[in-house]
Amino acid sequence: MKSRIRISIVILGSILFTACGSKETKNSKEELAELKKQQKELQSKIAQLESSDTSKKNTRVIPVGITNMTLSNFNNFISVQGKVDVDEVVNAIPEAPGIISAIYVKPGQYVRKGQVVAALRSETVNSGIEQLDVQINLAKVLYEKQKRLWDQEIGTEIQLLQAKTQYEALLKQKATSLENKKSFSVFSPINGVVDAVDATVGQSYASPMNPPIIKIINTGKLKIKAQISENYAGIVKTGSNVMLIFPDTRDTLLTKINYAERIINEVSRTYTAYIPLASNSKFQPNMTALVKIATYQNARAFVLPVSVIQKTENGNFVYVVDEKDQSKLREVTLGNSYESKVEILSGLALGDRVITTGYEELNEGDKLKIEQ
Repeated sequence: MKSRIRISIVILGSILFTACGSKETKNSKEELAELKKQQKELQSKIAQLESSDTSKKNTRVIPVGITNMTLSNFNNFISVQGKVDVDEVVNAIPEAPGIISAIYVKPGQYVRKGQVVAALRSETVNSGIEQLDVQINLAKVLYEKQKRLWDQEIGTEIQLLQAKTQYEALLKQKATSLENKKSFSVFSPINGVVDAVDATVGQSYASPMNPPIIKIINTGKLKIKAQISENYAGIVKTGSNVMLIFPDTRDTLLTKINYAERIINEVSRTYTAYIPLASNSKFQPNMTALVKIATYQNARAFVLPVSVIQKTENGNFVYVVDEKDQSKLREVTLGNSYESKVEILSGLALGDRVITTGYEELNEGDKLKIEQ
């Protein structure tokens, strides 16, 4: 505006100078009147331009979005890859050597503890039990007959006791044989699901060092195993809060580390953290999970997007809305940051209105239109 005034003055001076040099051609009074008229028109135009610029400056209103400062939870995480693992895996194996005669289960089948999943050939035992049954039946008949005679006071007490003893001895012998026969059956040690059947009918089992087996897993007890770098040994430990993210099932769970090993692996320079996982048909062994472990927590923090921080040589600032609904710079002290959020340690108070959108065009003192 000042430059426009200077130009007008220069133009006015030129007109006056020209007028002075043309006294010979024009009447001085007429010329003076014309110059005054031109001066008046210029001054009027200058006033209009000044009024227009001042009006524009006073009516500049910037639309902005705000965030009212409230206390919230701020967490800092480290992210590692984890894997779903079963907490209980057992092998169902024979108790005695022999040849597999039958397999009663297949992979994926649910079994209960004590259920017979396979059997060994037991012809010899079965034959012995059959012979015992014949002897038991005969001994029973003799004992009952001897007892009837004794009741009729015929025979001796010795004969009765011998018949009774023989009969009871054969019953005990059969019970022992039946108990031995159990060793030819393969039982499930737990409730669970058959994961693999590494055995075939006709296969011989002679050594417990390399037996044919049926693997059974307890899917009701799952856990996450995650390898943690030794750099976090003093931070990530038993009881640390964890967020589990399963990309395959799109599930997110909040839990804690059940146990963190204290021994660092010499090769990988990591240690293992174990996180219990509730039974759920969605989760399968060997499924991957993103394990986000909290390394810092502040339950009463002021939190803002990193993008709203105005970084200058004199410090960090944010724009706030003052009591006149004008923009004002406020210096803040930053704490931890995670992803796109930053913790504000000082400089703000409860209820402060921080400008979070539209701040790019702001100057301090601008009038604001607060958008909802």
